[in-house]
Amino acid sequence: MEKETRNNTDPRAEHTPKRQAAGEKKPKSKKKIVLIVLLAIVALLLILALSGYLYIRSILGHANHEELDPNDLGISSSQTLPDTESETPDSSASSADALPAAPVELGDVTNILLCGVDSRDVDKTTGRSDAMMILTIDKVHNSIKLTSLARDTRVAVDGHGHTKLTHAYAYGGAQLAVKTVNQNFNMNIQDVVSVNFGQLASIIDYLGGVTIDVDAEEMEVMNGYVDELNRIGISTDHVTEPGVQKLSGGQAVAYARNRYTGSDITRMERQREVLHAMMDEAMKLKATQYPEFLSMVLSECTTSLSQDEMLSMGLWAVTSKPEFQQMVLPNDRCNARGEMINGGWFFVYDLDTASKELHNFIYEPAA
Repeated sequence: MEKETRNNTDPRAEHTPKRQAAGEKKPKSKKKIVLIVLLAIVALLLILALSGYLYIRSILGHANHEELDPNDLGISSSQTLPDTESETPDSSASSADALPAAPVELGDVTNILLCGVDSRDVDKTTGRSDAMMILTIDKVHNSIKLTSLARDTRVAVDGHGHTKLTHAYAYGGAQLAVKTVNQNFNMNIQDVVSVNFGQLASIIDYLGGVTIDVDAEEMEVMNGYVDELNRIGISTDHVTEPGVQKLSGGQAVAYARNRYTGSDITRMERQREVLHAMMDEAMKLKATQYPEFLSMVLSECTTSLSQDEMLSMGLWAVTSKPEFQQMVLPNDRCNARGEMINGGWFFVYDLDTASKELHNFIYEPAA
């Protein structure tokens, strides 16, 4: 019986080592589980990051793309970045007479032409560039710079002789506008962003309007522009009293377009005032509203920038928190004057000096 009992217990004894062996492997299995969980978490994070990246790219894809011919931008092959310590060549010289390269890495300072187009068709960016600015992404000094150029500046436009700067866009679109600025101010701009005033009104309305101080004279003139906006399909109410107030998109556009109160410089100041007010309102948006806002803004723009370029600039602006600087051309040092030439009023000033002022502002020496 004892033997049988031992024999009966043998099978249990044979299974015991197996259970022990299994028990010995448990720590290894836990390591595997931990590793799998970690890999799953990493994979999930990668998927989320990729999804976020693809989502941002999809938003950037809402912008209308316009390709520029890089060989017809008025930039010579020897020109990279202007040297602010060199003498600025005569503005009538060819693009081959470029300034030598500045001691700045190409890509550290990027210039983009911004064009606000005076279009009577709210769905198109064709017509004269009623506002023209140079946006500078300056990674050397961690700043974003905005230079306003007077629309009535008398410049040489390729194929059209001497005329107003604003006419370049009407004659040849963004391509000729960029080329004209490059040739007359010896710049190296390769990209453009265009928006017509109907689109600008939509962007401002999305923000809930902008706060502007309107005086009585400005109110009277801007209401004339309000009537024009209504005629082309941009529904806008008259401004009924002067003072600090919230303007709708159409009213803000009318305010910015005012050509009859003050000088062209005053007009540019109003345009920058509207842009600043837009920035103030954009800063009040909730974080959850930014994707929709960005999508809406981009859908109203036409640009030569690629999605990768826009993403890179956006990430830099968010992570670097650059300071904002601005300048107007002509300034007091350009000897500017108004002249009637062949029946038209022009802003005439020293483009050599203006170019030097522009280069010093954009490529200022590091402190």
